Amino acid sequence: MKKYYRINEIAKLYNIKTDSLRYYEKVGLICPMRSKSNYRLYTLNDIYILNIIRDCLKLGYDTHQIKEYLDNRSVNNTIVFLKEEEKLIQRQIQELNTTLSSIQTRIEDIDRTQYMEFDTCKIEVYPKRYCRYLKEKIDQDEKIDLLLTKLSESMEEDISVLGNMDSGSVVEYKNDEFVYTSVFILTQEEKHDFILDEGMYCTYTYSGEYDRTNQLFYKMKDWIQEHNYKIEGPFLEFLLIDIHETKKVEEYITSIHVKVKPR
Repeated sequence: MKKYYRINEIAKLYNIKTDSLRYYEKVGLICPMRSKSNYRLYTLNDIYILNIIRDCLKLGYDTHQIKEYLDNRSVNNTIVFLKEEEKLIQRQIQELNTTLSSIQTRIEDIDRTQYMEFDTCKIEVYPKRYCRYLKEKIDQDEKIDLLLTKLSESMEEDISVLGNMDSGSVVEYKNDEFVYTSVFILTQEEKHDFILDEGMYCTYTYSGEYDRTNQLFYKMKDWIQEHNYKIEGPFLEFLLIDIHETKKVEEYITSIHVKVKPR
């Protein structure tokens, strides 16, 4: 015996509103039967059609394209459709792999902070790094997060807020004081505004509240002079672990870098 389904049953099955089913009928995508009482009755064939509509919508087809495909279904057209679906799945796999790689890198970065040397100036060598930046006056810590979000949106990339170690603030020495002038995100070579040159950097990493940062700029400046180095660029402040990873202020980790060369 042929089984029929009411509109509410179909809406529940596909987790859509009954209005959507009425719209599909209006534009000619489906054509349910009617009972003697004029209730819509859906058959197994309508379910097949709704499965196709659902898959087409996932691919971004509009109702006109869906109707064209439904009206002209053939083996060749189905192969074309399936190839489009294959491309979509491949893109999703690529996006998931990118996200997975980012998460794995972040875990490694956080683990690495356990073995960092704190509260001491030292010289480290870094490779060339490419950056995008947003130049704007920064007068409070909260604004750094806001500007990094703004910068990431302009890059049309999904920058995780879970403490991206490839981002930070630029601090310049002007008129005998240190001033935050911009935020930056490390990126690929083909998408950059400026380059952090390879070479030697004086670094200082510490844990806890940020209120020490300003005095540390002066401490690093003195240390660099005392050890016969010369500052070659602005200070770079990386928030390695902050409020995104922990609510315990004592677990915050900040690292300050500045490029130097021997005198």
